[in-house]
Amino acid sequence: MPIETLTELHYSQDRKGPWRIYVYERNSEYHRGGVWFMKTPGHPEEGELTIAIAELTFRHAMQARREIRVCDSGDMLVFHAKNGEVLFGEKFWEEISR
Repeated sequence: MPIETLTELHYSQDRKGPWRIYVYERNSEYHRGGVWFMKTPGHPEEGELTIAIAELTFRHAMQARREIRVCDSGDMLVFHAKNGEVLFGEKFWEEISR
């Protein structure tokens, strides 16, 4: 069976959730896994976050100039930032917090 490698990022405008936030290691292409979040977590005992806590995680990562990716449940990017600059989804956090 051939192995396929994703060579480009795929973006989405999903604002319904749930989403998964990934914070990358400093100057690295690796992360420690994503964490699911939504307006009202269905399984907080399993580590699911609220939007408010995920946004706080995002703000700390932005200050540290880490790469942040947020994906929808289909692994499509809905938000992407790197080196303190938003690359996609400029209004993502504002739109999902309404």
